[in-house]
Amino acid sequence: MKKRARIILYILLAVSVVIGLLFLFTNKGDETMVSPLLNWAYILLGCGILLAIFLPLIFRSGKGGKKTLMNIGIFVIALVVSYLLASGNEVALSASVEKPTHAVLKMTDTVLIMSIILLVVAILVTIFGSLLKKRS
Repeated sequence: MKKRARIILYILLAVSVVIGLLFLFTNKGDETMVSPLLNWAYILLGCGILLAIFLPLIFRSGKGGKKTLMNIGIFVIALVVSYLLASGNEVALSASVEKPTHAVLKMTDTVLIMSIILLVVAILVTIFGSLLKKRS
């Protein structure tokens, strides 16, 4: 099993390098290579999220499944809070830029607020985690 995983990892790495080199050497100022690069990043992000969710549920080691479900629940709660806090108000743009819809503005606000919440949580966990370790 480890050998197959390593082979898949090398294939993903090779495809990433090829796409990165194509972007680097064929990008002539236009946006022809931006879309494939972003699509590949979305594919890798989706695979990473799916693996992070489902692997602990498949390969159980005691508390792995419960912890994964708890983390997903916390993430969903943070996402709902972010969505409820997002205003979706328009921002001042230049006249040449097409105005985004209310749904796009709401999603953008949600992602920004979610990023801030996750950053604050990560900082607090880092600080309090090390303090609690020293205390034990």
